[in-house]
Amino acid sequence: MPSPAPHSAADSEAHFERFVAELFRQKGWQVLVDPHEHGLKPDLVAERFGRQYIIEIKRASEGRKDRIIPLLSQAVLELQNFARNSKGAAFPVAIVIASYIPESVAEQAKRFVQEHAPEVAVGVIDLEGFRSFAGHELEGLSVERPRGSRHQWSRLRSGSPQLFSDLNQWLLKVVLAPSIPDLYLASPRRHFEGASQLAEAAGVSVMSAFRFVEQLSKAGFLERGQGRLQLVRWRDLFERWAAASQSRVVDIPMRWILRRGNDALADALRSYVLASESARGNVLRPTAPPVAPHARACLGLFSAAEALGIGFVHGVQPYVYLERVNDDAIESLGLSVHGAEEHPDVWIRIPKNRESVFRGAVMKKGVPVSDIVQVWLDIAHHPSRGKEQADLIWRRILAPALEANEQ
Repeated sequence: MPSPAPHSAADSEAHFERFVAELFRQKGWQVLVDPHEHGLKPDLVAERFGRQYIIEIKRASEGRKDRIIPLLSQAVLELQNFARNSKGAAFPVAIVIASYIPESVAEQAKRFVQEHAPEVAVGVIDLEGFRSFAGHELEGLSVERPRGSRHQWSRLRSGSPQLFSDLNQWLLKVVLAPSIPDLYLASPRRHFEGASQLAEAAGVSVMSAFRFVEQLSKAGFLERGQGRLQLVRWRDLFERWAAASQSRVVDIPMRWILRRGNDALADALRSYVLASESARGNVLRPTAPPVAPHARACLGLFSAAEALGIGFVHGVQPYVYLERVNDDAIESLGLSVHGAEEHPDVWIRIPKNRESVFRGAVMKKGVPVSDIVQVWLDIAHHPSRGKEQADLIWRRILAPALEANEQ
């Protein structure tokens, strides 16, 4: 196993440079990353509409005024020094980035630069999605703080379950995917140099992927090895992941209305998938009547292990993951809550981490099935011989795959 190593200062700075470069590219800018190779000194050089900008980026450990303004001052001095020694004309931009920066601090920082170095544009960025720019017509890069966002960085540093948020769990599966055969996990399969590539492949925002990389790196589970993102200390990571997954879940007992037999659930899910695809097709047709989107569903826990070819615990009522409590979906599956409390035929589970659950699900003979990582997480502490089933999955699939990736 590769020995864990802390993120070096150089790696961390390069990481933030790539992140800022991606933000500019998304707005249509051409960006030169690491312009040092071309005899330049700033962190980035960006061009748009025939105008060139030189950019200095500073990372603050905290979003306090006494941390932000000194770093911006340093960036301004470096930009001014570059301008004195440069033959070309370019617009200087000083950017500071931190995990969380209050809007009031951002305003004070912008005023400081505008008062003391009006020729320098300023940008203030945090990892919760907030961006505030002023000067040289860069205001269009500003983004208000997303509604519902809150400062969570102190909890992240103390090992909060936010490390295993819904999207973070999905991103973990995407990073793990090259090591796990595709019959066990549905995911893009490639190695990633940074957050922007990971975001594109996983179908999430660059900000979400960047936060994920930062959180996992700070926790000591992710580093850059051989030019790509690489998980380290994966045994500890999986232990913490399993512990974070043991929060209370919503399980609803169900009874069959008409169906019976060993294949009843597979047939019901197969029909449900076909109906869902048909409904989505209707939504795409302008002349079609409005159709409510179907809640996603997939086989879970021991039944999923069986479908993946590694189940050995029998006699446990099957579980179906359903995206949300939905009477139409339950009826489409041929289930009912009536009379189910004492003798359930099926358990419907409503997941909190629905993106991770449903994006990673694989198709087996037309039936959506929870991926192998999700099954391992779900049954590790299940009272019906869950530990034995989880140990089997670990020994036969997960451990060999992850060990092979270390070679």
